[in-house]
Amino acid sequence: MQVFKCAMRIIRGNIAFPLIYIVGLSFMGLFMAMSFSFGNPGGDFERPAYDFAVIDRDQSELSAAVEDRLHAEGNAIAIEDNTRQIQDAVAKGQVDYLLIIPEGFENAFVEAARDGEESPVMETVFSFYSMEGEFVDQGVNGFLGMVRTLLVAKPDASIAQAVEEASTFADERADVSVVESSASVSEADRFVFYLQWSTYTLFAGITVCVGLLVTTLGRVDVRRRNLSSPLSFVAYNVQLAAACAVVTLVAWAWTFCLGLVVFSEAAAQIGPVGLVLCALSMLAFCCVPLTFGLLLGQLGASSIVCNAAGNIVGMVISFFGGAWISLDLLSPEVATLAHGLPGYWYATACSIAAHASDAAAFQTVFGHIGVLLLFALALACVSLVAGRKRLQTSEAGGNRAAEITVGA
Repeated sequence: MQVFKCAMRIIRGNIAFPLIYIVGLSFMGLFMAMSFSFGNPGGDFERPAYDFAVIDRDQSELSAAVEDRLHAEGNAIAIEDNTRQIQDAVAKGQVDYLLIIPEGFENAFVEAARDGEESPVMETVFSFYSMEGEFVDQGVNGFLGMVRTLLVAKPDASIAQAVEEASTFADERADVSVVESSASVSEADRFVFYLQWSTYTLFAGITVCVGLLVTTLGRVDVRRRNLSSPLSFVAYNVQLAAACAVVTLVAWAWTFCLGLVVFSEAAAQIGPVGLVLCALSMLAFCCVPLTFGLLLGQLGASSIVCNAAGNIVGMVISFFGGAWISLDLLSPEVATLAHGLPGYWYATACSIAAHASDAAAFQTVFGHIGVLLLFALALACVSLVAGRKRLQTSEAGGNRAAEITVGA
């Protein structure tokens, strides 16, 4: 078991890679899953109220109408008309929106509307605590825009008539109803989201570790020494495969068990059978970065190339697998393209396994697992061919290199 022990020493000497990719990113997945709400919120929807203050220096029908619009959806705060009080109200967060209506605003507004000139501007101050003031100001400007439109459309109408008619239009509301999603969302989906988000964690971590291991043991001098040693070719590859399998199993066990412990309540809703299917789906997916890292190692990729390939390909597979954004929000072309990558089959298998309740669902999950294994098998075949071709080159220290060394 000399090769196996040597491989473990190589992993231990590069412990930073599994700590960053497997351990570190798995905790990031935990934080992401804990930050979302997967339960069904109870109660009716309520529009959040805002705090406002109006300093009316005009005391006209138009200014009164503007203040009434604010009263309809906000909480009025009394502020004295002096510079110190105005500054304190905004600086201390007493109000989200403060409106100052200057004297003569109504007359200037009507004249500007009749003459087709630009309307006068009111002074507004927003709180720095939120963006609510901006949205409130949009509503005020929208109401004034309706009043101006009515004054232009009806030149003989008085300001009182225009304000009354604009208030009627502003009071109209569209009928709103809540449409429930066809797919039920429960707390169990928090654990599923963690498993799906781990697509990037597992792919990047296993690819980098396995690729680095195979590359290190495939260096020219090491390969030449192995060719001249009494260790058989089969025994060497079996021990190397065992080392790569250990790295993969450790990454799989750590990622899955960590989510199982942290999201124990969510996992309990899935049930033992669903958890076993989720674990098998993750294990099948881990075989994909295992063979991909083996391919990189057989090609002699450096640590920089392994890191770049693991991160870039991992991000692509995670994105098209729906781990970061639902594929329902993307175009049909993107969803079709996702079927050609393993991330989609893994994410879908976890989702179906978590809610599986009949034999048909179980068969679907095993079908997805079979597709993942086919991805891994295809990469394994390519890596074996690449390794065989590289073994025959003199630059890689293969048979021809050994012949050159003997001949010399």
